[in-house]
Amino acid sequence: MSGPDPIGPDPFGTAAARAATLSAWRESPTRLAEDVAAEDDLASVGYRDRLFVELVTNAADAARLGGIVGEVAIWADGDGVHIANTGAPLTDSGVRSLLALRVSAKVPDDTGAVIGRFGVGFTATAAVAATVEIRSVTGAIRFDRALTADAVADAGIIGGPRVPLLRLAWSSAGAPRAGFATEIVLGLAEGVVPADLLAAATAQAADLLLALPGLHRITVADTVFEIDRTDRPDRPADGLAPGVRAYRLVVTVATGGGPAEQRSFTEVEHGPSRWLVADDGQPVGTGRDVLWAPTPTDIELSLPCRLIARLALTHDRRHIHPDADIASAAAGYVDLIRLAEPADSLALIPRPHRARGGDDARLIDAVLDELRAAAWLPGTDATTLVPSRAAVLVGLSAELADVLDDVFADLVHPDLALAQHVPLLESLGVTQIGLAEVAQRLTGVERDAGWWGRLYAVLAPLVATAVDVEELAALPIPRTDGRMNIGARGLFTTHAVQTPLRWIRTVDPVADHPILERLGVQRLSVADALADPVLQTLVEEAAESVEDGDGADSGAAGLADEVLALIVADAAAPVPEWLSRLPLPTGDGEWRSADELLLADSPLATVLVDDHPFGLLDDGFAERFGADAVRRLGVGWGFSVVRDELPTGPDHELPDEEQWWDASSDGPEAPERFSAVRDLDLVDPDRWPTALSLIVGDESSAQALGDRGGYTAWWLRHFAEVDGLLLGEYRAPSDMSLAGVLDPLDHPLADTLAPALAALPPESADEASLFLARVGDEECAVAPGVARGIYAAVVASCRSGAIGWADIDDPGGVRVVSGGVAGTQGVTVPVILDEPWWAQAVDPDLLVVGPSDAEAAGTLADILDLPPASEEFTADPIDAGTYTTAASTEVVLFSAETGRSPAGEVRIHDDLRILLSRNGSSGAREVRVRWWVDRHGVTHLSRRRD
Repeated sequence: MSGPDPIGPDPFGTAAARAATLSAWRESPTRLAEDVAAEDDLASVGYRDRLFVELVTNAADAARLGGIVGEVAIWADGDGVHIANTGAPLTDSGVRSLLALRVSAKVPDDTGAVIGRFGVGFTATAAVAATVEIRSVTGAIRFDRALTADAVADAGIIGGPRVPLLRLAWSSAGAPRAGFATEIVLGLAEGVVPADLLAAATAQAADLLLALPGLHRITVADTVFEIDRTDRPDRPADGLAPGVRAYRLVVTVATGGGPAEQRSFTEVEHGPSRWLVADDGQPVGTGRDVLWAPTPTDIELSLPCRLIARLALTHDRRHIHPDADIASAAAGYVDLIRLAEPADSLALIPRPHRARGGDDARLIDAVLDELRAAAWLPGTDATTLVPSRAAVLVGLSAELADVLDDVFADLVHPDLALAQHVPLLESLGVTQIGLAEVAQRLTGVERDAGWWGRLYAVLAPLVATAVDVEELAALPIPRTDGRMNIGARGLFTTHAVQTPLRWIRTVDPVADHPILERLGVQRLSVADALADPVLQTLVEEAAESVEDGDGADSGAAGLADEVLALIVADAAAPVPEWLSRLPLPTGDGEWRSADELLLADSPLATVLVDDHPFGLLDDGFAERFGADAVRRLGVGWGFSVVRDELPTGPDHELPDEEQWWDASSDGPEAPERFSAVRDLDLVDPDRWPTALSLIVGDESSAQALGDRGGYTAWWLRHFAEVDGLLLGEYRAPSDMSLAGVLDPLDHPLADTLAPALAALPPESADEASLFLARVGDEECAVAPGVARGIYAAVVASCRSGAIGWADIDDPGGVRVVSGGVAGTQGVTVPVILDEPWWAQAVDPDLLVVGPSDAEAAGTLADILDLPPASEEFTADPIDAGTYTTAASTEVVLFSAETGRSPAGEVRIHDDLRILLSRNGSSGAREVRVRWWVDRHGVTHLSRRRD
């Protein structure tokens, strides 16, 4: 069968070609064996499992040669498996290359668009087919192993049991599927299952579309794979990077019997290399990836991106040619990583320890070298950084990056500033910095306080431990005086005050943040700032300068502003007494201490004498800070109060203070703390009612007045006059213990003024003399109970040592229990009740009742120079009575009624009567009594009557 083709015309001259091949085999019988061995070797070793890779690659070449983007269709039917493609059809040179091993009709160019070059890839069909028919629009040929065996036998060629499939071809009448230029029909060898071949084609279709730009669709049975290649819309605005040919978004769509599946990929083409990465973060293909050149090789790669490179390969396209350098393919990797989101960029960095072989390791090293030297690392301001000139701050937040953006140009993007990324970044040359270096870099930075405040707020989350605090020891902090403090040491924060304080280094309130306190800034309350000893020194110096005539040149103006800013900031903060020395401006342009000034409309000014020594505070200054603030500082509105927690003597420059001090020191308790209303001696005598209202109307002065033994109440009692009488000569309206003795003060707040009015007990011998005189005055309507209370109070003062009874004047008269007044001179004088049973027997017109204690009654007798009743009278029971015990009914009832328990013998009388006589009197009278204690201590009780 070596003659003319049995089927139609022979457009490709297959008959002549067969004759030449058969002649060659005949002339050299070993040639046939060599061809068989070569084909078997290529089919079973060199191109095993590459059937569709090679056929689809040929289809891509045909599309390139045809000037189109091609399409491939693969299906199976009763004739076998079909592979159809568009593009350039079958040519004479193509047929000749198919008939000759290792001879290709394709001419590669420097773009890599034409892939086939060795002329052996088609041999992969011999592994699965017994016949191969190529149907093209230019003609058809057929390879048939059985026809080849018959032709060899007919030619008398002696050979082995096998013949090659692809060395002899016959013309064929077949035509390709409509719409395709060429169709290959594989008549499958025995044992080859069409479904297995279709499954293999389905598994490889997507990867082949990614690798072969010359194709846009591959259809396998009823599954269609399509690819759409477009420029990335988000590629760099200034165009392609140097050496980069295209940025493309590659989308693969698979459709079949089920729902459509879609994946997108980013591709960068740089010189001979194309790098692909799946946009979903998953590997480009399934299983371990390999180098594609552009078809898959056997060189495994561990890089997270797929490399499709134009590299010289061995004839089986499985390995790199010894003259080729895989490191040259690293170009473009950095361009791909530039397109990734910052958070995804580190995932694209290859890891040397994962290398799967020498070629993979060399490629990884080359990629890392490129990454170290190029600007690709995402920075904080949308720029890219060269790793060797970049720094990573672990924990950097987007907010912190935004604040530091215009100060630190080398910080790695916050998405990458994680502790787990540091080893990888450092391997690329990135420098890790800590909080200490951040603080050091910020030294000398000039920004407004608001910027620093934002910095501290976003820096705070990074300060979690004492080590972090220590690292920020040199962090710059703006002060209220406009200067910068390096570190928190010696700084204070007052929060509420924005005015700089010359005596304290304070943080600018605009920059203040709680993190500064953790770094060592001390929180300073307004009270602490006002009580600072340095401020006290400044106030004293300013006051002395003003007294020396320096006025505003003393620096008092600025100091006053700062102090009053503090006072305004905290209405509850205590103001030290010494701050009243702070000089303030007067209305006539002078400067005087605050406690020497009055507000222009102050009530105090209305009650003082006309020639008072106070000045008037400048109205504008008072309006600027408010009346409350300057009043708290010491400017007069009402009466001012002097306080001293540990007084040592009368050194407070108050009128008559030494006299009060001497009086109070003579008492049982010296004053432990001092509080007094000042300037009382400057009150106009005619304006005391109004002045008293001012005193009790102010909480501070009212509190000082509330201490009856204190200076204020004492001075008012002794020196303040209302209607011609001292306040100490009035009683409070509610104080009935002196009713009839003293007049009540006629004032709407008289009861509140009680500490400044007279009261029991008397505080001096003079006051005791006054009380006793008024009690013994017939012109005074004094009730017996009031008289008894006064007598008891005078005695109590004497017995306590507050006054000496001998210093009390003789009143000349006494108030007896009947309510009348009796003289203390004459033959029959009143007596002092010293034992209670005498009250039953002595005439009320002669009996003075005072303290119930016998000893105290004796003191009253001494004061009034009157005899006690028990010494002036004699009285004994008329009859002896009947002896009884303490357990008897009468004794028990007596104790219950009187509260007394008889100490000695008790006698019961049916009708107890005594015989009463006065010393020096010849007469005696009989008096009926309820009980009596005789001179022998015997208690006599009258029996109860029904």
